[in-house]
Amino acid sequence: MAGKAKAMSQIKQLLRLHKQGDSIKSMARNLGISRNTVKSYLTKLATGKLPVAELLALEDPVLKSRFHAGNPAYKDPRFEHLSSNLDYFRKELALVGVTKKLLWEEYIQVYSDGYGYSQFCFHLQQQLLARKL
Repeated sequence: MAGKAKAMSQIKQLLRLHKQGDSIKSMARNLGISRNTVKSYLTKLATGKLPVAELLALEDPVLKSRFHAGNPAYKDPRFEHLSSNLDYFRKELALVGVTKKLLWEEYIQVYSDGYGYSQFCFHLQQQLLARKL
């Protein structure tokens, strides 16, 4: 599992095979993944609190968060603060004469431990693009 995360369809299939009582070797062969990867997912499954049937009923993004921690940058308090003010930033950017630089200066006055200008612009742009979709 040091490589890429497996597709949710593979993880769900692994859960189904585990629920049926298949062996690790059999699951690995059927899914075309290594036995160590299967063991790793089963270890994560054992540490979870939900039974397999409930995990299979979860939406893909929720299931993915159960098995993959995600990017730690998005758990940063600075990111949470920036995200909570996104609607304000979007409205302000629509006004004439308002720049990202002005918004960043205002952001730093309110949240002195916030992102530097380049990271502020990067995360702001990513959030604005994500909200458009």
